[in-house]
Amino acid sequence: MKPVIIFQPGMAGDLLFIQKIVKTYAANGRRVILPVRETHRWVYDALVMPDNVETPTLEHDFEFRDEILFLADKIALSPIEANAYTFLSLFFSWRYAPEQTMDLKYQVSGVEMDDWADHVTLRRDLEKEERLFRQLGLDDGVPYALINEHCSKRYIPFPNRAPEKEVRLQVVEGYTLIDWSTVIERAARIASVDTSLVLLVEVLKITGKPLHVVSRYEPPSFRELQNILKLEWLFYFLPEHLAFD
Repeated sequence: MKPVIIFQPGMAGDLLFIQKIVKTYAANGRRVILPVRETHRWVYDALVMPDNVETPTLEHDFEFRDEILFLADKIALSPIEANAYTFLSLFFSWRYAPEQTMDLKYQVSGVEMDDWADHVTLRRDLEKEERLFRQLGLDDGVPYALINEHCSKRYIPFPNRAPEKEVRLQVVEGYTLIDWSTVIERAARIASVDTSLVLLVEVLKITGKPLHVVSRYEPPSFRELQNILKLEWLFYFLPEHLAFD
């Protein structure tokens, strides 16, 4: 069988989201090539994937790299069948419809999307997560709200304060988003702009606490999320609509 090249080289949330696609092709015995940008290498390092999945870095030489770079900006709503490989163009699916970009990744791949989060297996370092928890000063027993006002494109400040102590998602040297999993699990509530944190919460299956999500789009929309979020999120079109009571 020809190898399948799945082109989604970046964006942490997307790399979590497509794991069912990756594992479906791998389970069929296909050699799966999943190139990644150097800046997002850490995501694959934190995922458990089948042995027949390869994750070369785009910045370095590897088999089919020239072909991948040639096809990188191509868009197609079905697999591109070449003589030597199958190419899934997932990265630029947003060009068809930005607010349907997540659904379209699964449409291109011919894979059912519903239980995508069940197919993400994290390689967690619990000791490291505990160190981050303590480093953030959260071992004082005080309930806290995890707040994220950043997405990949902009900063969206929340004008209203949470009733708990607020802890903001931030870049902490030596830690990745996955290392925040313990902080996420122990939070009394989570409020976030529509971004990768929301998808990680889905993967961790966080229940029994308020979950708030604010649209990142202008004009605001939740079309991208409506089919992929299964937890009991509270949705807000604008940050000023975010109410914690």
